[in-house]
Amino acid sequence: MARRGRRRSPISASDLAGYGSVTNGTVDVDRAARGLGTSKTAVRQAIRQAQAAQSNTFLRRISGRREADSSEGGSVRGMLQATFGRGPRGAAVNARAAAQQLGVSPQTVRRWAAGTQKPSAGRLAAIRAAARRVTTTKRGRRLATADFRVSAQGSEALRSGSKIWISGEQGVGGYDQGYARDRRVATDLSPEELEALLRAYEDGGDSGARDWMREFFDDKYVAGWDFVTIDDFGIGTPE
Repeated sequence: MARRGRRRSPISASDLAGYGSVTNGTVDVDRAARGLGTSKTAVRQAIRQAQAAQSNTFLRRISGRREADSSEGGSVRGMLQATFGRGPRGAAVNARAAAQQLGVSPQTVRRWAAGTQKPSAGRLAAIRAAARRVTTTKRGRRLATADFRVSAQGSEALRSGSKIWISGEQGVGGYDQGYARDRRVATDLSPEELEALLRAYEDGGDSGARDWMREFFDDKYVAGWDFVTIDDFGIGTPE
């Protein structure tokens, strides 16, 4: 009997959706490896990458730091923005805050962010560790939501309400009942509900935000609604 060839193309979150929910952490690794013609190691790596991408999506949308990257393989610019936010005049990175913590000049930070100079191995390790803490600690997540709270969009939404939209594989019953498909859904969000979402993220991180979204859309949108993947989301008019 001929042996089935191994898959050579990268595995995406959508590929994994046929074997469980990346969002809810229920992907069946054994079945996915067999069905996709790849190794279990490759499936686990794809799950980690999908979860890292989702984590960055939450961070970027909740903080407004659009280039933020807290993942292990993030760019220096992305990790600096994740950790220190944007500059007060709209620069990609708050160079003064970064310089003060990292013990270098603001000009050096700007060169790192622009890619014209690389940080030393020691400082790169410090930047990477600081970026991870943004999403893995309550303090880091509260600093991220603080950016949203003081932004024009965030302060208006917390005062008057807004909308929340989510893109990804989703539907009634999620993965288990087979009604999920790739789509974007949106519904109204009151100031109190937005505050609850921000608190859920601050207190519980990615899983806290996911649980809140699942419960909110089940109650407010359609009963039984669930997410297989969350590829993007936002507060306000869908982009």
